[in-house]
Amino acid sequence: MRFLTTSFLVSILLFSFHASAKPELAPAALLDFGSYEKVDEMTIYGDIQQDILTLAQNNTSESDADLFVIDDINEDIDLNLVMVTISLYNDLNDGLVMR
Repeated sequence: MRFLTTSFLVSILLFSFHASAKPELAPAALLDFGSYEKVDEMTIYGDIQQDILTLAQNNTSESDADLFVIDDINEDIDLNLVMVTISLYNDLNDGLVMR
């Protein structure tokens, strides 16, 4: 019984080390109320029928940024293409609310 408990705890610890957070979508107005550092800007291309939020989340999942903002959305109907421009930001706030 003790062996099963120990192996269970070890497996939980191993899985928790590989966990990484994806950047979250944030409104552009949020940038006015805190300290944020722009890390990167990218243009993502996808199918015009694809969900824009899913497209942005899938293409930013490898980033170390804390949040992303959708800057611009363009469509090319002839090519059946959507172009999403996003900016990635790091959150420099300490988590405390100032009054």
